[in-house]
Amino acid sequence: MRNKSFTPNWLGFVRYLRDPNADWKPKLALAVAILYLIWPIDLIPDFAPIIGWLDDIGITALAIAYVVHASNLYLKQKQHLVEDEQPKE
Repeated sequence: MRNKSFTPNWLGFVRYLRDPNADWKPKLALAVAILYLIWPIDLIPDFAPIIGWLDDIGITALAIAYVVHASNLYLKQKQHLVEDEQPKE
């Protein structure tokens, strides 16, 4: 059974973001989402109540989901590399 947790592995997430050998596309997606949040020009203007904020929420949620998925794959790959390097008894 898979251990699903609602709390992210923050240390692993930070390791993923700081590793220069990790995939750059999720990092770029996160940076673009953050810039989109602070940029004054949106696909749907924010002065339209609720609808204007939905595009910000959607883009940010997609970017976060993409980065979390990529960091989980990164951590699994690193774990397999560590297990393969350990001597067999």
